Amino acid sequence: MVLKTRGIVIRKANFGEADRILTILTSDRGKIRVVAKGVRRTKAKLAGWLDMFADNELELAEGRNLDIVTAAVGVRNFATGDLSLQQTGLMYYICELVDKLLEETHEVTGVFPLLQETLTAIVGKSVLLEISKTYFEIKLLTILGFAPELYRCVVSGKELNADDSLHFSYRLGGVVCDAGNQDDFAPAISKEGIKLLRLLQKYPLEAISKIKVSDEVIKETSYLMSEFVEYVTDSRIKSLQVLGQLS
Repeated sequence: MVLKTRGIVIRKANFGEADRILTILTSDRGKIRVVAKGVRRTKAKLAGWLDMFADNELELAEGRNLDIVTAAVGVRNFATGDLSLQQTGLMYYICELVDKLLEETHEVTGVFPLLQETLTAIVGKSVLLEISKTYFEIKLLTILGFAPELYRCVVSGKELNADDSLHFSYRLGGVVCDAGNQDDFAPAISKEGIKLLRLLQKYPLEAISKIKVSDEVIKETSYLMSEFVEYVTDSRIKSLQVLGQLS
């Protein structure tokens, strides 16, 4: 039986002498793992389109444990072109985040177009890389049901206003005000930081590219979302550590 799907390679691992196991985020089947036989050989026809960040139309044959790639038609290879270490590192990070948070073969609507959108922005530099990173994090967490509360205090339920002294609690899942602050380790968050996170959560990345925001707010929101991701995943994303060293 031949299966057809479209997907982006988000992880790869060598297998045997010439094969490779690929983790692919598909448009209709969620995250899957497949075998690309002989793809590491020098003259392998599929090698270029079965590498990291490649978006392909795929044909798969059912295998005993993993399906086998029998054909691939390239749609776009996001790894081509003159990419900086920061761009490449960020692409690895968002792919690792998808791999970490999505269960295998569990389709989640919206993640595939989100990955496409963000990879396109990273490659094209249409948005600052740090904003692209924070955008992807908050959008992915929102899709998966881990959206941080940004409009009301997560403890008291009080609607946030300009007079509140606000903090962001990873443990409680959002913004807390002084009246309901039950997390002594929650870092402060500025009013501008909350506004930026709300925009990133609500609008597409193309619209976000037109807003003006200070470097301090960009760094603030990037840090808060990275820490929130670490809390949600209960682990430190390896490629995020590398990305931090490149910044």
